[in-house]
Amino acid sequence: MADQIVVNNNQISWGSIILKVRAERFYGFTGISFADKRERVKGYGQGRHHAPRGRSAGKYSVENVKLTGWKASVQQLRQELALQSLAPGGYGDVEFEIDVQYIEADEMPIQVLIERCVWAGNSTSDEESPDPLKEEIEIDCMLIRRNGLVLFDSRMAI
Repeated sequence: MADQIVVNNNQISWGSIILKVRAERFYGFTGISFADKRERVKGYGQGRHHAPRGRSAGKYSVENVKLTGWKASVQQLRQELALQSLAPGGYGDVEFEIDVQYIEADEMPIQVLIERCVWAGNSTSDEESPDPLKEEIEIDCMLIRRNGLVLFDSRMAI
């Protein structure tokens, strides 16, 4: 089934995004990027054709999620994770889920669950400017589900 024809309706855009961490909605993030891939290798054998005989099942990997947000929002997330930590004042070992929803009235809803996440890094660059200050954080994750669908071989459930 192909995508539908839509004329003069709102398409999914920044205002369509709902971002939740540990099921709590955050409003102060201004950017999110994430990617996953499945690296597969072709297997060759003998023959004049020298074409591949098949490919491997592959290795699934998730790149670090990058979240950009206003300083206060990033600090609020840090504080909330630190409250869940077994180590006083620590927040880097707390595992959590990021739920990104794309909702627009005339579009099919899209839900991206980024699972088994831990905080991996902080990046701050403050400069003189009229703009409020931001931070970028990196989150290490294990898998991404897009509307329940996964890129890897899902016969062996995780």
